[in-house]
Amino acid sequence: MKPRGLLSAAMCIARKDLREFSRDGVGLLLAFLLPLVLVAVFGFIMGRVGGGGAPMPRVDLALLDLDRTEQSAALVTALLASDTLDVVRPGPDSAPWDEADVRERISSGEDPYGMVIPQGYAEGADLILLRDPGRDLEEQLVLMSLVGALFDAGGEDFAWEMSKRGLEASGLPPELTGRIEAVVNGFRFAVEAMFDEAQANGSFDEDAAFGGGDGADDDGADGDGENAGNAGDAAGGNAVGMAEILQLTLPLELVDVAPEGRDAQLGYQVTHAVSGMTVMMLLFSLVGFGRSLLIERDKGTLVRLLSAPVPKSSILLGKLLATFFTGLLLVFVLFGFAHVVFDIDMVSRFDTLLVLTLVNCLACTAFAAAIAGWARTEKQADGVSVLLILTMSALGGSWMPSMMMPEAAQAVGRFTLTYWSLRGYQGTFWYGQHWTDPEMLQSMGVVLAIAVVLLALASRLFRTRYVRT
Repeated sequence: MKPRGLLSAAMCIARKDLREFSRDGVGLLLAFLLPLVLVAVFGFIMGRVGGGGAPMPRVDLALLDLDRTEQSAALVTALLASDTLDVVRPGPDSAPWDEADVRERISSGEDPYGMVIPQGYAEGADLILLRDPGRDLEEQLVLMSLVGALFDAGGEDFAWEMSKRGLEASGLPPELTGRIEAVVNGFRFAVEAMFDEAQANGSFDEDAAFGGGDGADDDGADGDGENAGNAGDAAGGNAVGMAEILQLTLPLELVDVAPEGRDAQLGYQVTHAVSGMTVMMLLFSLVGFGRSLLIERDKGTLVRLLSAPVPKSSILLGKLLATFFTGLLLVFVLFGFAHVVFDIDMVSRFDTLLVLTLVNCLACTAFAAAIAGWARTEKQADGVSVLLILTMSALGGSWMPSMMMPEAAQAVGRFTLTYWSLRGYQGTFWYGQHWTDPEMLQSMGVVLAIAVVLLALASRLFRTRYVRT
């Protein structure tokens, strides 16, 4: 037989590999479905986080009105109408709040911000903004929403009031501030008189006011791009300066409320990164370990195990235990690394971390076993596991805090294992919660329920796919 040439032999091998690849229909489908789903999920999330004309993320704000005047009612109405705030108030059947209740909601992590309208607000008393000092991601949204609400409630006089506060904050003595205010008021009244005159004689063009009508020029696209760039700058290095300016010019007292159990040096981003990446990598690692069922079946080892004089269920249990202990070791290696690099205190919360990790490792082990039981080939196991883990990680908040996602993504994320696992770790790292606290018990209860369902599914699949066949 004449030996084939280099290209001819290579083409024969390529055709052979493509035929083998196409024989696994499910694996072939997953290979093309995976990138499509991931592009759709990430495009939906990232395209709506502060861009693309989509609404901004909404921030929870606990609101308490102690003034109960016409002025405070107008501010409450304006805050309720905000597009970026989810205002939380006591329900009609619940007990009325006081300032201590609002502080407790911030400290426990129920809400990141709280607003108290104190008695005397109508006479000039400052508002009290209670905030979680580590949740600076939402601070710009809250302050800008408050500015809009104060303008809506106070009308045009509020702009001049902000200017006056800015002058006082700049260090000018009161007598000079008063003189500047007199000059500004004269200019203000003159401008208002000109507008009134233009409206009275019919020369005021309402369609052209503030860019209305069809007056956009041909380089509107370039202008939009430039504005978008400026907005990006404001969201970056200039955002902090803006927040400081607004704090000086608004009738506002900022009060930081942080739980006692939080490490002083930690930031929200650090604890979120440690928690989110731990959960995601635990899933990836245990799915890889759980594929040993498929490998042993293909090598014939599983057939010999099934023929051995041992209970069939002990084979699955042994695989589960090996995967579970591997997960425990992985998590505590990651936490040990975080303790050394980020100085996160693991000792004082060790019991809570242990209980959380036991529950989470059980759920991730069950997830890995269910994937191994369902998949008929390693290609299928790889495809579906990557698809599910990356999708759950994106929607569940492992990569980005859920609060910055669209509301639809947040709603879907609550049905994922990663959301509840991450919620538990964030509860202890960021809010100092013990595993016996109600919020932690809820998170662990959901994860445990998922683990039970997946274990039952894995057991059934093992009997039907491996034992009976």
